[in-house]
Amino acid sequence: MQVGKVFMSLQVKEFNGFRLSTHEDCHYLKDKLRYADIQEILANSGSTPYNVLLKGYVASEVCFTIVDTENIPVGMFGVSKEGAIWLLASDEIYRIRFSFLRESRKVIDFLNQKYPTLWNYVDCRNELHIRWLKWCGFKFLRKINYGVLQLPFYEFIKICVNQQRHS
Repeated sequence: MQVGKVFMSLQVKEFNGFRLSTHEDCHYLKDKLRYADIQEILANSGSTPYNVLLKGYVASEVCFTIVDTENIPVGMFGVSKEGAIWLLASDEIYRIRFSFLRESRKVIDFLNQKYPTLWNYVDCRNELHIRWLKWCGFKFLRKINYGVLQLPFYEFIKICVNQQRHS
């Protein structure tokens, strides 16, 4: 009987997954972003969380919102037509971290089929994003001073190895 209880507790659903983002998601998340994400925004662009969320939403060819079981946004991520990938999240991402990690790797691999090269820069202080990027298979190319504050950022990339070559 104990085994059944343990098994059932492992099956508790933490989040619904990912859905296409809306403009309202930018409004909802603007005051809820993680401290490290706000610091990265300031170092990179010097802009406000809302402006960066909105810019990411508009500039992304595909943009997803990470939602919990109540369909409440806990983060957003997207990819531009050039393959620049980004993610911003609230502290609620910790609450759904196991389900998010399990599914995000699949989503990144799927996106990497459409965008053969996914890339961007991440603030060296944003340890959670760095761990997530490593988990998803991204490689770190170099450490450079980047953004309006010229603070250390890592340039990262993920190249799809399953792309067929055209001669």
